[in-house]
Amino acid sequence: METTKRFVELAADIGAVGVKVRPNGLHEAAGVPKEKTLDQIGLALRECGEFADGYPVSIWVEVHGPETMHPPNIHHIMEAADHPKVGVCWSSNATDVVDGSASEYFNLLKPWMQSVHITELTNTAYLWRELFRLLREPDYAGYCLAELPYESAEPERFMSYYAALWRELNRPAADE
Repeated sequence: METTKRFVELAADIGAVGVKVRPNGLHEAAGVPKEKTLDQIGLALRECGEFADGYPVSIWVEVHGPETMHPPNIHHIMEAADHPKVGVCWSSNATDVVDGSASEYFNLLKPWMQSVHITELTNTAYLWRELFRLLREPDYAGYCLAELPYESAEPERFMSYYAALWRELNRPAADE
């Protein structure tokens, strides 16, 4: 938590609007009940959110970790955090999809959605067009963060292609 607070200060100093944090799992093997760990994560986030009250910076909890990436667990964490400076960073995981759609879990976390972590737009297994539609529905005004695993000899050219793909996926379909 102290490191997160230092990152809040740094983010404010450089003009960033959010600090991304990631819960990375549960401690059930150690005999700690899942709900207790989720509550502890939420309470720690509340403390970080209270610290961020003095800065133009929010805390973005990434939907991340072997068990914590399950959206109902993030929902539990966010209810425990219960602070306006603590929001969710959607992580575009395969586990977001239920019965061929990401909408159930997206809508579960929508009240806290402040950023979206896009892993790989060329991954046709993920429902990118649906995700972009879901982002347009509540007039999402947050950020999309791209995680690109490539090193390119022509980074500007690569990014222009990536941006074109992003714009195409974000364009409403004819049936919308």
